[in-house]
Amino acid sequence: MIITSLIAAHIRQVYEGNNWTEVCIADTINNINFQQAQQRTAGSPNTIASLLHHLYYWNKIMLQRMQGENPQVLQTNGFDVEELKSEEDWLALKEKAHNSFIQLANAVKDFPVHKLDETYAEGKSTFYKNLQGTAEHAHYHLGQMVIIKNLLEQ
Repeated sequence: MIITSLIAAHIRQVYEGNNWTEVCIADTINNINFQQAQQRTAGSPNTIASLLHHLYYWNKIMLQRMQGENPQVLQTNGFDVEELKSEEDWLALKEKAHNSFIQLANAVKDFPVHKLDETYAEGKSTFYKNLQGTAEHAHYHLGQMVIIKNLLEQ
């Protein structure tokens, strides 16, 4: 199997499921309402909503890098999610994040394998490290979401 297909599957599965951890973002946030999504706990300075927005933000950054751009990473690092005022706002954030995982996975699947060893900008890491790291990064924040959700349910 082609490595880009494997990385793409890994990126998609962290959101949708069927990954090696047996937990995914979609299932974790499925029964969270918009108030819970914004609730802070002692377990993290972040909320589930801010973590989800952060992942969406980084998926966009990765897509831009794959398209030859070198976007500036804002100091907020994508944690600056707007206040969710309704369940519709929460559903829109979840959909936006899910779509970003699909778009990134599709772009990775079609990414030329010979470019994986190239850097996205001079002095930066390779596309391989960035793309594989994106899946690892999502798993890391998924773990935080699980902890926050468990604290909310106590």
